[in-house]
Amino acid sequence: MTRNKRANSSDEILPPWRSQTLFLATIANVLVWAAFPPLGLFPLAWFAPLAWVRLIQEEKLPGPRPYWVIWFVSAIVWGVLLEGVGRAYWANYFGLVLMGSYLALYQVLFVGLTRIATHRWKLSVVIAAPVVWTGLELVRGYMITGFSMALLGHTQVKVTSLIQIADIVGAYGVSFLIVFVGSCVANSIRQADLRRRAVPLIIAAGTLACVYAYGLSQIASLRQIPVKGSLKVALIQGTEDTILDSDPEAAQQRAIDTFNQYWHLTLDVCSKHDDIELIVWPEGVFSGNMPQLVVQGNVVPPPGSGLTQADVEQNIVLWKKYFDEKTRGAANAFNSARPDSAADIRATYLLVGCDSRELSGDVERIYNAGLLIAPHGEVVGRYDKIHRVLIGEYIPFGDRFPWLYNLMPMPRGLAPGTRPVSFDVHGINVAPSICFEDTVPHLIRRHTRTLTLQGERPDVLVNLTNDGWFWGSGILDLQLNCAIFRAIELRRPFLVAANTGLTASIDSNGIVQKTLPRREPGVVIADVAIRPRASVYERLGDWFAGLCLLVCLALTFSGCRARCKIRE
Repeated sequence: MTRNKRANSSDEILPPWRSQTLFLATIANVLVWAAFPPLGLFPLAWFAPLAWVRLIQEEKLPGPRPYWVIWFVSAIVWGVLLEGVGRAYWANYFGLVLMGSYLALYQVLFVGLTRIATHRWKLSVVIAAPVVWTGLELVRGYMITGFSMALLGHTQVKVTSLIQIADIVGAYGVSFLIVFVGSCVANSIRQADLRRRAVPLIIAAGTLACVYAYGLSQIASLRQIPVKGSLKVALIQGTEDTILDSDPEAAQQRAIDTFNQYWHLTLDVCSKHDDIELIVWPEGVFSGNMPQLVVQGNVVPPPGSGLTQADVEQNIVLWKKYFDEKTRGAANAFNSARPDSAADIRATYLLVGCDSRELSGDVERIYNAGLLIAPHGEVVGRYDKIHRVLIGEYIPFGDRFPWLYNLMPMPRGLAPGTRPVSFDVHGINVAPSICFEDTVPHLIRRHTRTLTLQGERPDVLVNLTNDGWFWGSGILDLQLNCAIFRAIELRRPFLVAANTGLTASIDSNGIVQKTLPRREPGVVIADVAIRPRASVYERLGDWFAGLCLLVCLALTFSGCRARCKIRE
């Protein structure tokens, strides 16, 4: 007992290696890291809350500068988990350091706010810890454009029965469950009385049993829903890693080589299958050396360009002519490549990722777009990416201070889209998203809800992404985990066409039907059965995590008020 008092004494300065804070924070973070790919030891995630709760229950956090210790350890582990972010360009590692430093703040807030709840408000840690954790995950999903990848609940994607509750409470609800069960176990361990020790364990076991029962019933219910329609889709996966190079000619040649690789993969699959109704190419790869050009009103020469009005008009005519030839040539080639037996079968549409240049006056905007190309070769639909990636696709204030882009390898920022889109493919509504948009739960939910209220209810969700930026790292797995949860939350089949992988077909239970190995060229043939299903999450969104956030805000106010009183 004397030894414990000394360890908790603020007068004693312990070396870092003797700090219990350092030990417990390291254990908690490493367990969560190991639960994610590449190790994928998902059961370990359930033990991480035990370490956090043990630390929270201390009367006084042990060791010198405990919150700095928590932040430092968490920042390192976040950096290791997300290290694939920096592979395409050396300067990205500076961004990785900033990202890890920022994300580590949430562990600090988790410990601090939960301690306020348990020590000042006298709430049970069994309730306080999962509520605070969930509320902070929701904040992370919105703050600084949002980062909802690698939520704690995402560690459990392999336990399909467990994660079905996401159609009610979202992925955040699965995170709540993990911390709740871990807190019950940690609370039980501290009890001396056998009966008191059993109660939290019984509550945790009963909760898990109810969650599993619900999950099994939801999985089984899919077979009871009649099929409304079907769509046979070819998801094309190439193998071109992204390399940021200052040589524009080399970059253009790589873009052309990538386009040719996808062209040949598509011709090959069309020659073997006579009933492909939709072909999907990932983000950006259809651009090649010529993105789409869209003209809005009159276009005038940009100041200082040295071009005449006649030059501009002639360039526009030629550009549009060549791009039309590309889309018509692709549609014709892929439909013609199908076996002769396909003559009476529905023709093939193309959904492709392609940059889109929009000219208006002397202003040019570039969009990261998804184009729907009809079987006759005309572009009949376009979706512009709404949720841009910070630093990767735009720099804050870059429009006002263009010189900021000179500090980065990208020449300029992309313009954001303004609305979701649903494409009609043979009577099936297909709603696209691009790149990391599928990692943002409230965005995909809002898209789906908006389209449904407009009478264009999406039957299938499709994500076009270029993951060549990450060179086959664990980021590919983290993004696929997000797609799995989007399928469950919104009860829609979810298709992913990813350059370098992981291309996949996911059903509305979040079960991956087919996928390809990372960084291997190939095609996923998805036979998508349309079974209309409803979900609470689609109607109400993040209601559960929102309630948890309200508690976090109250705790923050309480903590700030107490500090102000101390200073007075």
